[in-house]
Amino acid sequence: MTRPVAPHHAQTQRTPDPVQRERLLAMLIIGLPLLLLVAYFGYSLVLRDAWSTCPPDCQAADLRAADLRHTDQQGLDFREANLYGANLEGANFTETNLLFANLRTANLYQADLSRSNLRGANLTAANLQETKLNKADLGGARLEGADLRQATLYGANLASATLAQANLQGALLDETTVLDPKWRLVWEIVNQPQTQRALAGADLANANLGGASLQAADLRNANLSAANLLGADLSEAQLDDAYFLQTEIDDTTQLAPKWRRIWQIMNENQPDQILAGTDLSNANLRTVYLRRADLTAANLTNADLSEADLHNANLSNATLQGANLTEASLREANLQGADLSGAILLNADLTWADLRQTKIDAATQISARIRRIWTLVNEGPNSLELAGIDLSWGNLAGINLAGSNLRASDLRSARLEGANLANADLSDANLRDADLTNADLSGANLTGADLKNADLTSANLTGAIGLPAGASE
Repeated sequence: MTRPVAPHHAQTQRTPDPVQRERLLAMLIIGLPLLLLVAYFGYSLVLRDAWSTCPPDCQAADLRAADLRHTDQQGLDFREANLYGANLEGANFTETNLLFANLRTANLYQADLSRSNLRGANLTAANLQETKLNKADLGGARLEGADLRQATLYGANLASATLAQANLQGALLDETTVLDPKWRLVWEIVNQPQTQRALAGADLANANLGGASLQAADLRNANLSAANLLGADLSEAQLDDAYFLQTEIDDTTQLAPKWRRIWQIMNENQPDQILAGTDLSNANLRTVYLRRADLTAANLTNADLSEADLHNANLSNATLQGANLTEASLREANLQGADLSGAILLNADLTWADLRQTKIDAATQISARIRRIWTLVNEGPNSLELAGIDLSWGNLAGINLAGSNLRASDLRSARLEGANLANADLSDANLRDADLTNADLSGANLTGADLKNADLTSANLTGAIGLPAGASE
């Protein structure tokens, strides 16, 4: 008996949904990079450390404060490794790659780094006493404050290395050692003592010259800023125009009283200093802070006072011949009787400075406005054409300008307290913010004058004409 055969139905083919296909593609595009990123970070943070060990692979390793004393690290890769504060005493690092490694404050006492690559390494304040650095490449390395006493540097490359405050006493160099001229000079001063050394104009800023012999040295115009001169012998040294800002000295530093006083002035940064009659000739006092200082009759001949703060200082009868006061602040300074012959006052602020009996000459470099004010104060109104003159911010206190033609003159913010301006023509003058307390303006012509914010306290305005409404209040 034949079994009935089920009717054959043709299979229906399912066409993939386009929307599903696009979703799958989007998941692959987004998900695959994320999966790879997770895998990378997993390797970087976990697996790499598990699969690699230091040594031999110490690149970028964190070895802060590690104890590697007397270990053998020859030829290994310590590029960019952090060895901050590590103890590497007596260790063998010959031919090791320490490119850009952090060895700040590390102890490398008697370690051997011969022929090692230390380019760009940070060796700030590191102990390199008796360390072997023969033929090591220290190009661009930071050695600020490093102790290199008795270190051997034969054939080493220290081009562009920074050696600020590095101790080079007893360090061993030869003619094949590459060292910037500044630091080779410092090394010579420290290790090859001699008297009367020629150092005029030398850049010794940030140099460690502790205990150095600089007896009778010519240090004129030398830059000694932030240099270490503790215990140094500068007796009889020529120090005209030497710069002492932030220079370290102590009681054991042998320095003439004049220069020790100048060092104090530069570094105390105190207002109201009493310096009357002090000899500061040829001193480099650039940027010094002497606000309200008493410099009466002080000798500042040829002193460099550029950018100095002498605001409200008393310089009466001081000698400033040939002094450099470029961009100095002499605002409200008392320069009465001071000698400014040949002085340079370019861009100096002389607002309200007292210029009575001040001596200036043709060689004095001063703005035309200040020279006009000086001329008016010392030679009187007949010496100048005053109509339209610029006397702004000048100190004209007590001046006699009675009957003067000051028409359209610029007297903004001028100090005219107690001035005699009786019958003066001040029409169209700019007297805005001027101090006219106790001034005599009787009979003066003030027609069109700008007296906004001018102080007319106790001024005599009897018979003045053109006075703006309310100006006498």
